[in-house]
Amino acid sequence: MSENYQTVPWFDRNEWLEVYEKIYLAPTISSKQEALETLLVWKTRCPSLPAGIESTLSVLEVHIQDTINAVENDQVLRLAYSSAIMRFVNHMLDAEISKGTSLHQAARVLGVPDWIIDLRHDTAHNNVLPSIEILRDASLISLDWLQCNYWDKHKEFIKDFIVSPKEIDDTDGDKITLLLNFCSSLSICASPRCKIKNLHDIKDTNMREAIVADARDLFGNMLDFSNLKTVSIVSLINLLNSNAKKLLKSKNTTVHVNKALTSEDSLFLSSELLNYLSESDFFYKSKLSFLYVQCFEVLLTFLQKHDLLMDFVLELIKLTQDEDKDCQKCKLAALWVSEILQSLKKCVQDFTQNKKKKELRLLFNHWFPNEKNSALLLDLHQTIPNEWTDITFIQPIISAYNPYLVYFIQDLLNLVKPSVPKSNAEKIFKLAKLISTSKSNSAQPSSKIYTVDDLQSYGASSALVKNQDVDSDCMEVCEDTSEVRCDIVTEDQFQNGIWQKASHNYNWSTCPIGLLPWQMQNETSKC
Repeated sequence: MSENYQTVPWFDRNEWLEVYEKIYLAPTISSKQEALETLLVWKTRCPSLPAGIESTLSVLEVHIQDTINAVENDQVLRLAYSSAIMRFVNHMLDAEISKGTSLHQAARVLGVPDWIIDLRHDTAHNNVLPSIEILRDASLISLDWLQCNYWDKHKEFIKDFIVSPKEIDDTDGDKITLLLNFCSSLSICASPRCKIKNLHDIKDTNMREAIVADARDLFGNMLDFSNLKTVSIVSLINLLNSNAKKLLKSKNTTVHVNKALTSEDSLFLSSELLNYLSESDFFYKSKLSFLYVQCFEVLLTFLQKHDLLMDFVLELIKLTQDEDKDCQKCKLAALWVSEILQSLKKCVQDFTQNKKKKELRLLFNHWFPNEKNSALLLDLHQTIPNEWTDITFIQPIISAYNPYLVYFIQDLLNLVKPSVPKSNAEKIFKLAKLISTSKSNSAQPSSKIYTVDDLQSYGASSALVKNQDVDSDCMEVCEDTSEVRCDIVTEDQFQNGIWQKASHNYNWSTCPIGLLPWQMQNETSKC
């Protein structure tokens, strides 16, 4: 499959040829009207049509209106024709004009009559519009020019080239991966520690060449790399942001972005980069290095600007729940979630929205001096997504088993509106900490199976008593095992202590797990 393909608004080659024939080969007014209807369908499917089709649509539409409707208001009709002629000249001569040539020079190169250029000038600048007769002649000549210079030239090149959804998806994925790798590289270069202002300042030859190659693949010849001293990192970041919408137009953009940033080749979760930039051993820390976090501020701001950050954070949380993943990578993902959520919390502040980015950041540092040295500060113009403030949205996250939840659960709760009561938040945090405790600390269960007879004759066994609020004085730990058992309970203690015999009035086999029969809300379910 060719790497260069273009999605077109016509169904196939036959539909394109049918429109061509109805306009030029069977030029009745009814056939032209049918062709116009098809062109309008194409315009609906693809608002940005090729210049030749766009110009044909403009001229043909007013020509048919003039022929069929016989517009009585001469001024309205002249305005419509004038607009169509102006659009025709602008569309078809735009490529030549962009080279620095004048309209008349471009018209001579492309074979457009000079008087049509003069007509376009009169339409744009004179108080009196050209006569209707001249405008009609100009529209017909424009249609003939379009036939020779667009329709006839493209007729031989219009082919049916069907691409399967999987192929399109893979190609989009490769392009987005390239985009994210390029953005990650620029983000690292933009870090204050690197002190890189332009491509020439990058000492690593491989990295410099990789950035240039990625830029050419993404943007073609939009930049001149003959002198790397003139290509600044800031200009590349601006170019990336201005073209991102066009590059992120895939249906599965979110999937591709998350896959690219969490893959083994990604710099974002790279253990090598982490160890290089961290000041001490990462495994024993519960916070990311200041220098390491700053390296990805541009990348994360890019995701925030294009509404991709929330889905990426959810992907990181999902990664922490994967027991098959490397523990260091899971912990790194969890700490990144914490950093991003803390930074989003800062975006909730009530700032003046018309401030420039630099002014807004200075204002933030003035209002919150303690946050001045914050490692990560995202775009303060952006507000936090509403989902993060909804307790029902984050409830599945904090209730699912996750040994790394303790690293970011407090940051999740801090975003909820209205705020979670402090006592409840502390309980949730303690529960998350308990879940994250190593499983090796749990006691080994006893191999003996206890029955009701044991309970009645000898008292509570260790397997039963450890789930009850029993006085610690009656408990002891066996020296040869980790089993906890209770001293023998007398019949009197059994009757008057914590244990009670179950009533025979209930059919226990019909009771749902986790409930006692008398706790069931529906009285009819009792036996």
